[in-house]
Amino acid sequence: MRLKQIKMINFGQFSDKSFDLPSKEINVFFGVNEAGKSTTVAFIKQIMFGFHLRSNSSPFFEDYTPLAHVSPMGGSLVFEANDGEYELERLYAKGDKTKRGILTVKKDGQVVPESLFFDQIQKIDGSFYADSFIFNQEMLGHVSSLSQEDLLERIYYLGAANSGKLLEMRDGFEKEAGKLFKKTGKKPEVNRLLKQMEDDRDNLAQTQAEFGDYEELDRDLTAKSDELKSKQQALEKLQKRAQELRDLQKELGNYQTLLDLQKQVKDTQFDSENYQKAQDIMAQGRNLQKTIKSLKEQLADLNDNNQADLSASKKLVQQKPQLLQWQAEYKSCLQKADELKQEKEQILALSPDTKQVLDLTPEQIKQLQADYLALPKQENRVEAAPNSNDKLWYVIGAVLAVLGLILLVMMGTVGVIALITGLIFLGAGYVKGNNANKQNTAILEKQKLVAQKRQGFGQQYGLNPDNLDINNLVANANQYHLKENAEKANNEQLSQINQEVAQLAANVQNTLKKPIEDDFSSVLSGIDELEEKIDHSQEIGQRRMTISSALKQDQQDLKELGLQLQTLFAQANVKNMADYDVVYKDSLEQAKIRTQVEALKKSLNDDLTQLTKTNPAELEQQLHELNDQIAAANNEVRDLQQQNAQVQVKLNNLADSTAVFEARQDLANTETNFESSSKEYLANLLAAKWIGRSLDLASNERFPKMLKAAKEYLALLTGGRYVDLELGKKLTVIRKDGKKRDVKYLSRGTAEQLYFALKLAFVEQIKDEINLPILIDDSFANFDDHRIKYIEQLLKKISENNQVLIFTAQENLIEKLGIQPLTFTKGNQNA
Repeated sequence: MRLKQIKMINFGQFSDKSFDLPSKEINVFFGVNEAGKSTTVAFIKQIMFGFHLRSNSSPFFEDYTPLAHVSPMGGSLVFEANDGEYELERLYAKGDKTKRGILTVKKDGQVVPESLFFDQIQKIDGSFYADSFIFNQEMLGHVSSLSQEDLLERIYYLGAANSGKLLEMRDGFEKEAGKLFKKTGKKPEVNRLLKQMEDDRDNLAQTQAEFGDYEELDRDLTAKSDELKSKQQALEKLQKRAQELRDLQKELGNYQTLLDLQKQVKDTQFDSENYQKAQDIMAQGRNLQKTIKSLKEQLADLNDNNQADLSASKKLVQQKPQLLQWQAEYKSCLQKADELKQEKEQILALSPDTKQVLDLTPEQIKQLQADYLALPKQENRVEAAPNSNDKLWYVIGAVLAVLGLILLVMMGTVGVIALITGLIFLGAGYVKGNNANKQNTAILEKQKLVAQKRQGFGQQYGLNPDNLDINNLVANANQYHLKENAEKANNEQLSQINQEVAQLAANVQNTLKKPIEDDFSSVLSGIDELEEKIDHSQEIGQRRMTISSALKQDQQDLKELGLQLQTLFAQANVKNMADYDVVYKDSLEQAKIRTQVEALKKSLNDDLTQLTKTNPAELEQQLHELNDQIAAANNEVRDLQQQNAQVQVKLNNLADSTAVFEARQDLANTETNFESSSKEYLANLLAAKWIGRSLDLASNERFPKMLKAAKEYLALLTGGRYVDLELGKKLTVIRKDGKKRDVKYLSRGTAEQLYFALKLAFVEQIKDEINLPILIDDSFANFDDHRIKYIEQLLKKISENNQVLIFTAQENLIEKLGIQPLTFTKGNQNA
């Protein structure tokens, strides 16, 4: 059965508020604390099962009377079932004695008997629905308040279909009932209270008998108390009269003091305003004198500036721009020195031979150039190569000679001719070869001479003429000399700047009279210090002028105050302030005397006339007579008080009305305790019978099926730490590592998670007979992010069978679920 709509007409803080539930599985209601989430949960439960339920109290959601005095209270719920749509409307108005409200059930828009709806949910009541389908902080708080044993019992209670477990619970109730009452017992509470009621009734009878004697003595005590009161009133009158006479006797002394003071009163002429002016002038004069003294001391402390030193300091300060320019030039010279050094190194790197000629004079350079130009050029060929034609002569000659020798034997003349021709060719080849050898010899001699001259050049100048560029060498040497000259000039400029800075440092040191380094930073710091000294000297001069001006003004003011004071002394007819103080003290004394006279007159007031006529001796006699009367009256009062005390002691030994009341109260308390214990005894018996009845209704197969679903839920709630449940003689949980633990040894948090899982499993087992929305009202407020992830999985699982309504103030839970929530707004009656 799925809830489609919630419509609140007037309920708690809501008026005319509706919610259309978009999902048949999970719906989320979001709002801060006190926004109305728990009120909505109570509305759903009470619309189905009635308002207030004072005759059948349940632990949750009792009184949600509208905050505003409006009527009627209530609203409606719309459910979607397999056979149609049901609307449950419950309204309560003043005068409804049932306190439950009037329920109207409609099916598909037509009014039908309410049994048509409740038959589908097996006629369960509100307590069953709250215990089984509602998860809230009150339920978890109630579970948290249970002892470990009680919590275990609640876990077993969820398996009501298991006869063995329920029989254990039934036997427990019967055992508790046996502890309260036994037919032949004395120690059980109900038996003990029966005996106590008999004793309390006997005590009440005895107390009431003593109360009669108590009333007679009480009447006697009342008469004596009245007589004592009368005597005490007469005594109070005597004491009051004696006090009046003593007061009058005391005022006689004040009256005599008044007469003495009146004789001391005399007329004085004193102008308090002028005296105050004179005191003010004296105070001003003293302040001015202190100020003048202080100004003179300040002038004495301010020594004259040394104008010569100040002038020298100013001249040195004026050289600060020049010093800054020197500093810039010095940095530039240092940079230029580095550049020249790099350029020289670059020349030598590009032309290493330049080092060999750097020490030569210009004439030596010119000679070097002439010697180099005079060197003969080196020949490329070392010796003449043999001529191939000369070899040809030898070859032809040899061939002809050999041919001639052959033909000479065979042909004669032809052979001779061939032989002669061959010899001729051989001779010609020899001549040509000899000439070539002579030519090669001459060439080698010439090359040797050239090599000697060039080697001599290299030994003389340390240069290799074969790869020497004389013009570039001379140009590089000139360029190097130019860099050296520039470097020399730059060093001279650096030296000049250092001398100037050193001289300025010496001048600053002499002026400051303390050592000053001759570097730019120290000299600049010294000049800055001189600037501060100049500013300080100028400030002292300005201050001297200001103090001198103030001193003159104060001296003039002091003189004027003296003239004003002399005028006031003349008006008061005194010479100085000491005489004026004497006159002031006399005026204060006269003012004090007049004040005392007026105070005594006011104190004596109406008695002043009587005091003028009173005789002290007669007053003393009257007081003596009154004291005797008071002593006699005190004796009578003490006698009466003693008699009353004796009667009171007798009364204390008897039971008064309080004792009777206490005896009755004891009896009433005992009867109340007896009634309470009897109810507890009967409740235990009734509970045992109810469990027996539940065993008859429940299915013996339900608890094992509950355990199967509970295993899955517990694994989700614990993040897989506990994966199984086992029911034997005891209920045991099994951890992921296979270890078993009895429920009584679980931690409080894990036991609550097990209870939560079994309760959801119970809901799942009855879904075929009772399928109603599960209401979860901030039950996950204490869950961390990891557990909220487990809850997300759990909610999706249970929503497969039952619709789930979640009421929460946790934004992270909503983000995890990814469901658009129905929102409450705190402080708005329409949410």
